[in-house]
Amino acid sequence: MNSSLLRQTLHAANLRATAARMAVLELVRNASTPLSHGEIAELLRDGPWNRTTLYRNLIDLEKAGLVRRTQLGEPVWRFESTAKEHGVRSHPHFLCSACGKMVCLPEMTLRLEGARGCRKAIGQGNIEVQVRGLCDACMGKRGI
Repeated sequence: MNSSLLRQTLHAANLRATAARMAVLELVRNASTPLSHGEIAELLRDGPWNRTTLYRNLIDLEKAGLVRRTQLGEPVWRFESTAKEHGVRSHPHFLCSACGKMVCLPEMTLRLEGARGCRKAIGQGNIEVQVRGLCDACMGKRGI
């Protein structure tokens, strides 16, 4: 993504286009999977920013609706771009229970019957679907 488009995107969201914010947004938009704060800090380690600056920018981008923050059954927040979510507000994720690798799954339809007490949340899209198991690499290591 070119810097001019990044600046326009940030300005449209009423955010200043700082170098750190542009670096974080570009990284998240180009990532093929949701990234943790630690992964983002590691990938941007050669830049002049510290971990706190990067985290604050992630939160600002989330509040502006440019990234989505999710926690998939692990004590780690992961961030992904809202601009590439396969045409839907959210989508399911697969999380390997052995190595922690996360991948985005294609859009799917989920029908919940008898979901008493949570119909409003479901109707508003305030749910996340996650699938946990072993990824192909971990299955191979275990001889499965």
